[in-house]
Amino acid sequence: MQAQQLKVDVIANNLANLSTTGYKASRVVFHDLAYVSLPAPGSGQGEQLAAPWQVGTGVGPGAIVRDFTSGVLEATEQPFDLAVDGAGFFRVRLADGSEGYTRNGHFGPNADGVLVDAAGNPVLTTDGQTVTLPQGWEQVTVAPDGIVTARLAGGATSVAGRIGLAVFTNPAGLEAGGDGLYRATVASGEVRRVEPGSSGAGLIRQGFLETSNVQAVNEMINLIVAQRAYELTARVVQSADQMLEIANGLRR
Repeated sequence: MQAQQLKVDVIANNLANLSTTGYKASRVVFHDLAYVSLPAPGSGQGEQLAAPWQVGTGVGPGAIVRDFTSGVLEATEQPFDLAVDGAGFFRVRLADGSEGYTRNGHFGPNADGVLVDAAGNPVLTTDGQTVTLPQGWEQVTVAPDGIVTARLAGGATSVAGRIGLAVFTNPAGLEAGGDGLYRATVASGEVRRVEPGSSGAGLIRQGFLETSNVQAVNEMINLIVAQRAYELTARVVQSADQMLEIANGLRR
């Protein structure tokens, strides 16, 4: 019952993030628990040993994994809305100085002209620097290869940097930290910092945001299955309790 309750909680979180930019759906992976071996008939002393009967002790959650398939790219026509058309992650500098990774490309310049995410974390270039727009910029263009070009008054242009991406051998091993940010772990493998368009990272699309990859219909079906499994398990517990009650009420 606790396992099915956990599954319902995970599904509820997926549905709650149905409209969250760049959100990746989670799912629970279950495994069977230990088995109790009972002696089978014909396994007595002096006889050929028969395979023991094994009775399972239930089910437990083995892991909660994320599905990192890409969501749909939705046009916003906003110059600082960016999406990765591939498997790469944007790199940002977190408050503690470490690197974070995100698929949420809802960016914008701060008061100093530094390109930051919604939480104020600076977006990093391929060489680990910040993308800083020059004073007096009027229009910003982000090319598919990540080069950010600012047009100044009078028609002059200035390159503000080249947005870098990161790819992982096992993205499902990333640690989620909220705000659409992830951290690298041993399970995710070593981070590979690459340029857009290389190593399968994908290209950057300006004026687009990646929607959540949660499939509402599938989640509702999974929710119904989890609820029915929970109800059936509860009935089994009730039946077992009734059987024990009858056994305790027997008189010689």
